[in-house]
Amino acid sequence: MAKLNTNGNAYTIIYASVMVIIVAFLLAFVASALKPTQDANVALDTKKQILAALNIRDLSNPEAEAKYNEVITNGELNSPTLTANVDGEEKLIVAVKGAGLWGPLWGWVSINKDGETVYGTFFNHESETAGLGARIKEQWFQEAFQGKKIYQDGKVALGVYKQGKAPATLSTDSYVDAVTGATLTSNGVNDMIQKCLSDNQGAIEAFKN
Repeated sequence: MAKLNTNGNAYTIIYASVMVIIVAFLLAFVASALKPTQDANVALDTKKQILAALNIRDLSNPEAEAKYNEVITNGELNSPTLTANVDGEEKLIVAVKGAGLWGPLWGWVSINKDGETVYGTFFNHESETAGLGARIKEQWFQEAFQGKKIYQDGKVALGVYKQGKAPATLSTDSYVDAVTGATLTSNGVNDMIQKCLSDNQGAIEAFKN
């Protein structure tokens, strides 16, 4: 029998190919084994974000899971709208999605039973600039929307504008100031709010009535 030449090109190629196959198999196995845990973590994070839009924050993982199950009365995590009962008051939660300067934006807007005013919001991003556009995730910015009016003259007016740049006809209780130095990200938040609330205006009216 001919002795295998471990210094030859054929040996090197075969060895490398076998190692690649083994490593790929192991990675696929680990990814498959971890997927249920990863999916559960993503779902829990989404639930925390929805709770934040209802002004319920800073809960541990078990507390968040329990609170979500307690307050959400209808709708799935991927639904465009959900309903909730917070301290005996009904709220409608509308999912919003859009684009910022560097990547996707998303969040939720919760609405009071009057169908006219914001109860709370939560916004998140994938890759906005730290210290600038990324600040849409900060609580102070999200709380600025509380109590703001959604409609003016029958159309969605709620938005985000650079200080002094809001339309002259727009009431001051229908918008918040943009994040300083993050005009494009703020415009993205404005656009996704107006589009997604307009798209779900029928659901908002049904909830109100």
